[in-house]
Amino acid sequence: MKIINKSQIQEIILEVIDIAKDVHQILNRPSLWGKDYPKQSKQNIYSRIYQMKKDGYLQEVEVRGRRKYLATFKGKMKVLKFLKRKKVWDGKWRIVVFDIPERKRKMRNFFREKLSWLGFKKLQESVWISPYNIADEVEGLIEYCHAEKYVHYLLVEEIDSREILMNLFKIKE
Repeated sequence: MKIINKSQIQEIILEVIDIAKDVHQILNRPSLWGKDYPKQSKQNIYSRIYQMKKDGYLQEVEVRGRRKYLATFKGKMKVLKFLKRKKVWDGKWRIVVFDIPERKRKMRNFFREKLSWLGFKKLQESVWISPYNIADEVEGLIEYCHAEKYVHYLLVEEIDSREILMNLFKIKE
């Protein structure tokens, strides 16, 4: 029997919710987790869901009379951080360029922090780069910050400091 820790349960729950599977269905049919589903009691899972709601990773909604859970922005970022470990470089670079005004300093600092959390590295103060294909998450971050008029997202195939960047991200050809 494979026992997993609370953090792994949380990541699995967020991943399942992020791909829009019903938590109650998953708990009643554990085979839907896949071959490595956790051998945990339903009470353990529900306790973890309650804690994740309390921590801001999930929000509860009612859809057609049924209780469902949606991953919040914070929850999706956690899923991304978990999934990012599995990313394979496709030979392209994602660059985020932004010019968020000084009067929106808190938003700018939050934006930078979340870019770093997504796996971006700073080239310059307002120019960040990543080899990961996470356009949806970047667009979600831009929307969440209401920063559409301040941010540009570029997909680049050639870049002059390629070797340095490959070393920075520990990418091998």
